[in-house]
Amino acid sequence: MSSNNFFVIDAGNTDICVALIKNFKIIKIIKLKNIDIKDKNLLLFKKFNQIKKILKIQKKIKCIISSVVPEINYKLKKICFFFLREKPHFISVKKTKLNIKINLKNKNQVGADRIVNTVAVKSLYKTPALVIDFGTTTTFDVINNNGDYDGGVITPGINLSLKNLHNKTSQLPLIKFKKYNKNIIGKNTKNAIQSGIYWGYVGLVTFIIKKIQTKFKKKIFCISTGGLSKIISKDISMINTINENLTILGLIEIFKLNYNEKYN
Repeated sequence: MSSNNFFVIDAGNTDICVALIKNFKIIKIIKLKNIDIKDKNLLLFKKFNQIKKILKIQKKIKCIISSVVPEINYKLKKICFFFLREKPHFISVKKTKLNIKINLKNKNQVGADRIVNTVAVKSLYKTPALVIDFGTTTTFDVINNNGDYDGGVITPGINLSLKNLHNKTSQLPLIKFKKYNKNIIGKNTKNAIQSGIYWGYVGLVTFIIKKIQTKFKKKIFCISTGGLSKIISKDISMINTINENLTILGLIEIFKLNYNEKYN
């Protein structure tokens, strides 16, 4: 194995995505539930048998982390040091070298994942652009003509809406999100919820894209990402492409900016 092996981690509110990178290409990705990291310290790198082979060559393995869950950062740091023999680097506006500007007064309010996605878009796609992330929340991140972060929109996530619908009512069941293919009018409670959530979010996303588009003379390029992006994006004609690994690819680009010269 070459010395250009490192890990990137995308730690979200629901899932944690861990990827082994070799020569800036994704070799292997595993996804875990956030709750598993809180309960089981050693689970994070358990499925990466390559670590021992890499350490024979590198002695240490670098790791760069995008985390929106501060309460697990200390545990992530300990796990990384235990397995990789190196403290990880957490994405931070103040401590991370970036190739983008963040056009907000309080830059610290921007989530690490949104910063990373902007870096990915600047490297991979044309601008202006819009990233729609279907995660725990559904977020819309605006990247201007220069590839810089201009702000965004945050709405409740799809599964969060389904859980609240169940938790705050006496008789509505908790259902799994899926497309309701038949008539939009559901003939039972389950189908009515499926139809309402699915087509409701199609409408919400379409409307917000159109509103954001009015701020630009040039057509914005829309990228969807996140766990539910494949299910819903096909019915939103204004979405140009789906990239479920957008944050991972952004972390690779940030690694290049911060470590490439020292790492080769």
